[in-house]
Amino acid sequence: MGSAQENKLENLTPASSVASSPDVAAEKQKPILRSQPAPPRLGVELSELFTENVVAKIWRVAVRELEKQNPPTHYPEYITTTSPNANYYTLREADFWTCGFFPGSLYALLERCMKYPQFLPLPAAHRPAFQKQLLKLCRDWVVPIRAMDTRTDTHDMSFIIQPALRMDWELTGNHESLKNVVTAAESLASRYDERVGAIRSWDQAVNYRYSFTDMEKDYLVIIDSMCNLDLLYFAGHQTGNQKLIDIATTHANTVLKTIVRDDWSTYHLLNFDAKTGEIKNQLTNQGYRDWSTWSRGQAWAVLGFTQTYTWTHDPVFLNAAISVSKYFISRLASSKVDAHSYVPLWDFDAPLDTSPPWDSSAGMIAVNGFLLLHQILISEHQADEATEFLDVAVRIMRETTELALSRDRAKFEVPLDGRKEEYPVVKDGEDGKHFDGILMHATANNNEDAHKRYWDHGLVYADYYFLEAGNKLMRMGLV
Repeated sequence: MGSAQENKLENLTPASSVASSPDVAAEKQKPILRSQPAPPRLGVELSELFTENVVAKIWRVAVRELEKQNPPTHYPEYITTTSPNANYYTLREADFWTCGFFPGSLYALLERCMKYPQFLPLPAAHRPAFQKQLLKLCRDWVVPIRAMDTRTDTHDMSFIIQPALRMDWELTGNHESLKNVVTAAESLASRYDERVGAIRSWDQAVNYRYSFTDMEKDYLVIIDSMCNLDLLYFAGHQTGNQKLIDIATTHANTVLKTIVRDDWSTYHLLNFDAKTGEIKNQLTNQGYRDWSTWSRGQAWAVLGFTQTYTWTHDPVFLNAAISVSKYFISRLASSKVDAHSYVPLWDFDAPLDTSPPWDSSAGMIAVNGFLLLHQILISEHQADEATEFLDVAVRIMRETTELALSRDRAKFEVPLDGRKEEYPVVKDGEDGKHFDGILMHATANNNEDAHKRYWDHGLVYADYYFLEAGNKLMRMGLV
């Protein structure tokens, strides 16, 4: 990045500083007149999103793993209930695509601590030093993440970089983090090929059914890619780089035309001819069948097209966001599951006689999309349709906490008089109840041809999107 670009970044002000300006503060102090009583708030119905338990769970893992190695070389991914490491996180190498979600969860708590302290319940003895301690944990966990901003071997740059480093910029004004975000966007853009009109998602795809390893012939794009476009839009607008914005929009249009089906369901994986851009294969990699609808893939579409509309205001993308969302909701509404039918099964078309597992992560990702869509439709004066998406989001969150919230209720220890700890202490759960994560019943990959098949477990990104949904509700003033 050249010196002119660096100077441009240095002159930027984080959004949190703008939001706290005196004029805005004065505006907020004006009395609000209501002709009718305010509707009941969601803080009681969705109280599990804002308990000490969710703070203590993330804190416990963060402190414990840093005591083993700091900076970390591995990051939390999933939690089984049956392996030798049952109920504790299985860690993955630092460059795995999920590495950004655990630091992102720490930053989600930092946002609560800095902006919404009333939603961060803590023992009074811990509160004075908690923000400083939490920021140190955040900064320790992102050390390896910063070094990944130049990676060109993956399309998952938004998942890796944004949950922590964009939030570090927005909450603290750290220009180093903004530079990381912009560099990551430029790295992601390097994977774009105009012949296909898309960013290459994977360099290869290999399972027991197919093998695509020749990048000169095969060009692989997955529906998940929609949620990496937000990085390009953000960096493009921050720096005035129109190329990043154009690549994101072209990619979104390509996905809409090729991966989204006529009924607004989605394929997981498309293989294009790398030289001509023609479609060669329409497949799944983590779903039930090529023709089925993998629920997390549909959730990525919900969130991704909604984010794309917030940047472009192109009605094509608003229609896409609404349509893929209504498809998702229709599959929940028509579910034959006896209870908690609004917690998605891992694939909407998996036969019930196979006892298909749930995927709580799919529900949490979709909820984040529905909440954004609610805001958009309110601004578009479509209140009735906006309410529909909010109601579904609330139902998914409520049923998910009923079904998938782990029984381990973590709490901070109250220190004895005179005892000093570097960090507040959270004990492991009672025998038979300990569980590192907040949510259970997620499914990473239950495809029968997968080399690694794992399901019905905790997942780091299920917890991240659970926390982020709570933060969205706070930003929207709904709790």
